[in-house]
Amino acid sequence: MVKTHEWSPTSRGKALGARASGRIPFREITNITGIPKSTAHDINNRGTGINKPRSGWPRKLSSRDIHHIIRYIRTDKYTRRITLTGLKKQFSLDVHENTLRTALNEAGIHHRIARRRPFLNTRDQKQRLKFAREHKDWKEVDWARVIFTDEMAVKLFMDRHDKDYVWRSEGEEFHRDCINYAKRGTGVGLMFWGAFRKGKMGPGGFFNIEDEESINSEVYRDQILLGPLRQFWEEAFEHFKTPIVMENNAPMHKKVCIPAREELGMRTLNWPPNSPDLNPIENI
Repeated sequence: MVKTHEWSPTSRGKALGARASGRIPFREITNITGIPKSTAHDINNRGTGINKPRSGWPRKLSSRDIHHIIRYIRTDKYTRRITLTGLKKQFSLDVHENTLRTALNEAGIHHRIARRRPFLNTRDQKQRLKFAREHKDWKEVDWARVIFTDEMAVKLFMDRHDKDYVWRSEGEEFHRDCINYAKRGTGVGLMFWGAFRKGKMGPGGFFNIEDEESINSEVYRDQILLGPLRQFWEEAFEHFKTPIVMENNAPMHKKVCIPAREELGMRTLNWPPNSPDLNPIENI
């Protein structure tokens, strides 16, 4: 319990002197000095009016204060991103920001950069769960025959987002309120395509397009699907009976590309939407 009053050495000395006579009860000492009976009893037990040396300044934030602050921080995605200044104003705290930060850190709440992940609506979540259940029994030999592909934009003058910081504990890294769902910045640049499978790095290269030209399904079919991807896919038959091509759900992979794959007899992996984080090519 935090003390609300500090008694002077003189007052404590009076209490000790009165008790030393042996005739004055603690109740009377309280009436004479104003010191509570329990405090006078403690002073008498210590036998001195001098306080014990203290290890440091008394805490300005109680455990109750920190408990309320943490409950507030965990309200939603906005309170997860509140500043220390905002917390001081919200709770009318007369403490330095470093003091508040230290108290939260000691309670296991830290200021961390939010993990970037694609936003998944209810339909996307169901598709990802369906994909996981369908492939939960796949062995290494099954995944070895998959050709993973992806495109990456190399952009200039890209609009960058400020770092997104959130208050969280170690176990809340992927809590829905602690995720940064912001899409990548836009800008002018080049589009690179690449592929690989287990033990084999595939071809890669930039799309050849004119200024202001977009990459549609016809461009993808002519420059990638019927070119380097087809060649890499055909080479895989030397090692696997039925190689499988993985492509995401980008619009360029649809329309004219669908009949082109059917004509080739190319088997594809039904990929869940908004799931770049599942593609191992992201680690290359």
